[in-house]
Amino acid sequence: MNFNDAMNDVLKTRRYDFLTGRRVDAGEYLNDLVNKFLKSISDLFSFEMSISASGGTGTVVVIFAVITVVLVAFAVYFLVRTKLRSRKVVRHTLENLFEEMKHHTVEELMQLSESAENRRISVRYKYIAVILSLNERHIIVIQPSSTNAVILKQIKTALPELAVPFSQVTEAFHYAWFGHKELSEENYSSFIVAVNKLLYSKVNPAHEKLPRNC
Repeated sequence: MNFNDAMNDVLKTRRYDFLTGRRVDAGEYLNDLVNKFLKSISDLFSFEMSISASGGTGTVVVIFAVITVVLVAFAVYFLVRTKLRSRKVVRHTLENLFEEMKHHTVEELMQLSESAENRRISVRYKYIAVILSLNERHIIVIQPSSTNAVILKQIKTALPELAVPFSQVTEAFHYAWFGHKELSEENYSSFIVAVNKLLYSKVNPAHEKLPRNC
């Protein structure tokens, strides 16, 4: 057997360490690999992790598995939470708001908005006022199952110039109400401008005879 055949035979059986002249078994190789990973984690978070050379492989594997499980758990949590929130917004209908539209006028809703205890509730009342106003002026026709996508389609047919402000109002409503986030002063000012455009827009004569649903 020549030298090349002998080397190939060695490399087929197990990893050969050319620096130390010894063969490295799978456990030691795994230990080295995991130690490198943990060292990179340690450098990122500015702490040192020491593992004894003897019997350290099992400990390293356990730590590596725990870290992996924690990272995966956080990733799944954020993905599921984001997906649930997006579904809630996409499937949002007027069903939960319909009773308020039946028992309040646009003026009353605007008053409730002004006296609301926080901006989130204020945005909600203004959003309802806009929907009710558009319905009363027969620019749109709403049902409990109506969504913002359905309403936007009607607006584009009746008064296309109101499509942008309506989108701005719905985005602010979803951001504040479903996202539980505070609108900045700039965004809230833009929201108020959009609301006023929708409340005081001219009625399209082609829709004056549409039936009221509220």
